[in-house]
Amino acid sequence: MSASFILVVNEIESEREEIARALDAEGFKIVQASSAASAVREIWEGSFIAAVIPTLLTGTSSSALSAQLHQMAPEIETVIHGKNDDLSRLVRKICEIRDGVAAA
Repeated sequence: MSASFILVVNEIESEREEIARALDAEGFKIVQASSAASAVREIWEGSFIAAVIPTLLTGTSSSALSAQLHQMAPEIETVIHGKNDDLSRLVRKICEIRDGVAAA
């Protein structure tokens, strides 16, 4: 099976890194974006199965970014993740998306 690429969007580097490490441990290839604008640029350059979006973003909303990413690449599942949400639940959700068990 080929590697599954995940886009992790978060303006806070430590939170982005924590999510990236957890997903990397499950065998995902991670691309990080530090802003909504950066996420949009990355979507043009990559092929992702999912994007992890924080609940809080500067200059836009998580739902607006999710809609924009879906419009640009309809095959991408977006998962909105809050800083206090359970990281293991997020990882399970991404694994389910990769395995075709669930949609975001």
